[in-house]
Amino acid sequence: MFPNLYNPILNKIIRQNHILFKQIHTKKCYKFLFFGSDSIALSSLRKVNELMKIRKTTDCLDLVTNNNSTTKLEIEKYAQSENIKTVRWPLQDLQPAEYDMGLIVAFGHLIKIDLLKKFPLGMVNVHPSLLPRWRGAAPIIYTLLHGDEITGVTLMKIKADIFDVGEIISQRKVPVSKNIKLPELTKQLSDIGAEMLVECISTLPKSIENAKPQSEEGVTYAKKINKSISEVNWAQMTSIDIYNLYRAIYGLYALSTKYKDKHLKLFNAFLSDEDTEENLHSPVGTVEYCKKRDAIRILCKDRKYIYFKSLRIVGKKEISALDFYNGYIKNLAVEKRAKVIVGT
Repeated sequence: MFPNLYNPILNKIIRQNHILFKQIHTKKCYKFLFFGSDSIALSSLRKVNELMKIRKTTDCLDLVTNNNSTTKLEIEKYAQSENIKTVRWPLQDLQPAEYDMGLIVAFGHLIKIDLLKKFPLGMVNVHPSLLPRWRGAAPIIYTLLHGDEITGVTLMKIKADIFDVGEIISQRKVPVSKNIKLPELTKQLSDIGAEMLVECISTLPKSIENAKPQSEEGVTYAKKINKSISEVNWAQMTSIDIYNLYRAIYGLYALSTKYKDKHLKLFNAFLSDEDTEENLHSPVGTVEYCKKRDAIRILCKDRKYIYFKSLRIVGKKEISALDFYNGYIKNLAVEKRAKVIVGT
């Protein structure tokens, strides 16, 4: 037996080992500040909040929005229902290390160095493209606009004072269906991004320690769009160009053109695989009614048609292709129908 003299030393060693064992086998609790204001961000906020409830890996999750109106956003309503504290942007009194990490999803504001330094683990961002392709404000729109067949989601570390150039934590590729439109692809990428964010915070700090710099090759930019993008230039755009534009801005803007002296909106677009390069002598922009497909069709730069099931003269209600034909084309003399040009 050891003399009693050594018992205090032995007891101290036992206590120290016990504390070390508990530290190793106890998950650390983190404090997260989530930055987001729209439905895309809401998907990620839900996932992170669910993780807190199920695995209890955090002890704090608060929300920052840039909503300055009195009407609450959907993400704010969700936060209130879940007892998640909401903070207004810009942040005024944030203290260093008040939160361990910032989580940014579709927030749209540049992060300055003084803010970034207040998060010991930095800030991470969910970006819906395979960076460095489509850096910028509208990556999903540009993915569809350019007919990309592969897209994806990038989880990256935020770099101060510049958008979308931070180190990549993880990426996931996603095939793009040729007929998928903006709302569906946005939902798909949002859900994947939410899963990736949860995977990252579930394996902290290892997940961010393995981040790698972005490639300097293949950099493209997806600048912010406005309503003018919806105007179709029939003389310069192929049928696929126009259909990709339709998919890219679906739910934001309708395709727009001019019919004689009237502004015209075009809806429910589609292409036909059966079309060949016909009507070689008809001017680009010629408008016809196709009885077989019950649609208005317009001749494009590549001598192929794009079809529309419904249309609307600005100031009037949306009508079917047949009604448009009966109201605006049928009564024209046959020799004039082939000369009806829009937006050329």
